[in-house]
Amino acid sequence: MIFIGAELSDPHAHFVTNIIASIGTGEDLIIDLLNINDSEMIFAKITSHLHNHDEQFVIYNAYTDEDFFLTFKEQFPKLRLITVFSDDEWRHTNYDRYLALYSDIFTIAVKNNLQIYEDYGLSPFYMKWACNPDMFYPLAKEHQDIDVSFIGAAYGQRIKYIRFLIKSGIKVNVFGRGWDKYADIRSYWGGYLTHKEMLVVIARSKINLNFLWTSADKERCTVKGRTLELAASKAFQLSNFTDEFINYGFINGENIALFEQQQSMLEKIRYYLQHNNEREVIALRAYEHVLKHHTWKHRFYEVFRCLENNGRAFSPIHHRSKILVIADRGIQHHINTKDDRLDIKIVDSASDWKKDAVEMDGAIYLDCDSTLDNEGLYMMVFGLLADKSDMVVANFYTNGYGERYWIRIVDRIVEKKRLLLCMLPAPCLMFSGQYLSKNGFELISRVHQMNISYIEYPSFEISLSYYQSRRLRLYFAYHGDSRMNFITYLYGLKFLKALSLGVDKIFQKLQIDNL
Repeated sequence: MIFIGAELSDPHAHFVTNIIASIGTGEDLIIDLLNINDSEMIFAKITSHLHNHDEQFVIYNAYTDEDFFLTFKEQFPKLRLITVFSDDEWRHTNYDRYLALYSDIFTIAVKNNLQIYEDYGLSPFYMKWACNPDMFYPLAKEHQDIDVSFIGAAYGQRIKYIRFLIKSGIKVNVFGRGWDKYADIRSYWGGYLTHKEMLVVIARSKINLNFLWTSADKERCTVKGRTLELAASKAFQLSNFTDEFINYGFINGENIALFEQQQSMLEKIRYYLQHNNEREVIALRAYEHVLKHHTWKHRFYEVFRCLENNGRAFSPIHHRSKILVIADRGIQHHINTKDDRLDIKIVDSASDWKKDAVEMDGAIYLDCDSTLDNEGLYMMVFGLLADKSDMVVANFYTNGYGERYWIRIVDRIVEKKRLLLCMLPAPCLMFSGQYLSKNGFELISRVHQMNISYIEYPSFEISLSYYQSRRLRLYFAYHGDSRMNFITYLYGLKFLKALSLGVDKIFQKLQIDNL
């Protein structure tokens, strides 16, 4: 088997302990995108692996800004690409749906999104979260000396709810990244846990809290892997409610305990701490239920069977879409008019292009050199048609002093201050033909009324002057782990780069805080 994704070098990462450990053969090729994100290197490793192994499938755990999947099928037409979308509840609109265009099959764990994909002309495979019983299993519970525990990173609603329990006098222990940053929680923090230590903490806990918020947004909530892992460990868990539970066969008070808000969480904790037998019965039922219905081997058996019985069974809504490319004379790009998916017309900006615009699905203006190609156009027009938008905005790369910067237009920030869009270069913006025929490329006076879509990752580079690049970096650039990069620059005596990075991050924070 071939596995590609982020953090796959970490033996404790969720994808490793669950999926790879469940369906791997022991002779797998595992590519960690945090260590290798160059397409050519990825392809070279796959080619070398295929010399000695007869593989059929690539399991790809979707990440953020890599672009190897754009040419994957050209390089390896016989390999079936299975893309696993782990966070489709919040990454769907800006990211997942674009990657889905390049997969033989893609899985989502959010049932409410099935119809949305089908409306696009795509066929998702609904694969609920699951567990690996070889990694999560019951330990003896003779010494349950922890009343309430939570294992997971500190962010969003989690912090708010833990603080509420502490103020309410509940003895709660928290484990994982970030809790030590908060002075009022630090004394309740038990540090970071290895996998074995986590199993011990689960067994020692009378009540295992399970918070299902997937980001700082309290509306983004769905069943996650930890729900099944706690059940496989025969642990009693108390979780916040989500509509997704009905799709997993979990019933409140029967094989799980659920709360709606802070006060009901507190009341349930006090109740179940006094009712040991009820906790044990609920935990046993959850254990039996998850082993019967929710293991990763069950899940992937269904995926493999679906792939063997069917080909790539979807036809995206933008098949043979009409694209108008307006280019200044002498501008460099990578767009090819020969494309089975797109009907592309390239015209000079000096021509009378407005008469063509109304018949087009999408139109783009190239006034500076870029590596924009057919794949970029393919995804852009998909965003336009999927949302019936006036404009789609794509992230891109730009250079400065020999370094490549990811200009990341995050929708939740830009939507608060849409005039930021007026700073962007034309090649990252595609307009609908109807909008363009009425308004041209005008943005400033109409930007607040436009229906806009976003693509959350880059696939091309735009050549800009230093002044333009620097200005965009101050507002939009993504620097990866900026603290680590800052320290690396200082140790490497690259003081100007360290200063530049520091200015960027400070200015970005000020801009966001003042929105």
